[in-house]
Amino acid sequence: MSWTGSEFEVKKIGFKFEGTEAYKSVECIGSMEEDMAVKTVTKKCRGVVRKKRSRGTGEGTIKLTVHIPYAIYVEAFGMDLDSLKEGVYAYGQNSKHKNFAMVADVEDEDGNEKLKAYPNAAMNTGVVRKIENGAEEVAELELEVGVMPDEYGNGLYETLVEEGDEETANEWMTAFTPEMVQVESA
Repeated sequence: MSWTGSEFEVKKIGFKFEGTEAYKSVECIGSMEEDMAVKTVTKKCRGVVRKKRSRGTGEGTIKLTVHIPYAIYVEAFGMDLDSLKEGVYAYGQNSKHKNFAMVADVEDEDGNEKLKAYPNAAMNTGVVRKIENGAEEVAELELEVGVMPDEYGNGLYETLVEEGDEETANEWMTAFTPEMVQVESA
C-alpha cells in the first residue's frame, strides 16, 4: 500500500439525488472538511472511569467550499417548486432539502487515489451566499452537508483504488450504491 494517509486534493465530487439514476459532477472544489460522529460509552467504578468504548454512529458533517452548477444547487435546496413558472426558483417554507448520495475522488500528495462515498446525505444549512462588489476573486459557496447512516448503518465508505477491485473503482463515481460494496452472503 502506497497511500500516505494524507488527503491532499479533492479532484471531483458527485451528487445523485433520490429518484435519479446518474451522479452530477462538480470539479471546481476549494475544500472539503469531513467530521464523522462517535458515541462514547463509559463504565465507572465508584466514580472513576474504568473503561471507555467509542463507536461510529454513521452520522457526520461535511463542509464544502465549491463553485457548484446552479442546477445541482437548486435541486439540493428544494428550490425547484412545481408551483412556479419554468425557469423560476424559490426558497422558503415549501423548499424541502432533497436527500442525495455524494461521492468524492481524493488524492494524496503523491497522486495515489482514494474514493469516498456518503450514501445518505442532505444539506444541513439553508441558502447562504456572499457577493462582494469589486472583488478580485469569485467567492466559493460554503455548503454544509449532513451525513446519515444508510440501511447498513454506514455513513461513509472509502476505498484505495490500488487495493480495491477494478470494477468497483470504475463504477464508484458514476454508479455507487451501498449494495455494490457488500459481500454477497451464501
